[in-house]
Amino acid sequence: MKIIRIIFLGFLPLLLISSASKAAELSTLVLNGTYILDVEENEHHQLLGDIGFSLSTEISSKGTYFNVLKLDFNGNGAVLPHHMEVVVCKENKTDALLSGMYKVKAIESFLNPADGVFGAYSSDVFGEKLYFTKEGSIRITHYSNTSVKGTLSLLLVNQKGEIIRVKGSFDAI
Repeated sequence: MKIIRIIFLGFLPLLLISSASKAAELSTLVLNGTYILDVEENEHHQLLGDIGFSLSTEISSKGTYFNVLKLDFNGNGAVLPHHMEVVVCKENKTDALLSGMYKVKAIESFLNPADGVFGAYSSDVFGEKLYFTKEGSIRITHYSNTSVKGTLSLLLVNQKGEIIRVKGSFDAI
């Protein structure tokens, strides 16, 4: 019995040391019609709220058809009031918006759609300054007539050159 106790007490510290690691990240559950976004500037903020979407077809001045997906991140009732709208444009070679990765592109004109992701963000935390997408992407993992699911990772800049990073998951209905 004494030998078993010595062996157990000898291996216990090794077991505890080997299981020590970084704190496990808590996975947050994104429910239908909601989003969870991490915003990093000088500080880290987590944004939660309701999200809706709309899909339309628009025609450019050159006569090209585009599917236009608008994601409306509404955090008006949140602890940190904010609002973000992201638009995903894809040339309409089929009738549906396909799942996949869409990258941020520079905006040439608000009147003419073009392939890419465009967005704007404002928040009381940042003095209601508008931040516009500069780089990043959105991944659509599921699309149907009633819901859109995915993730995003965006770098946004305001007119003073201040930068924020927004990343997270959404499930729009």
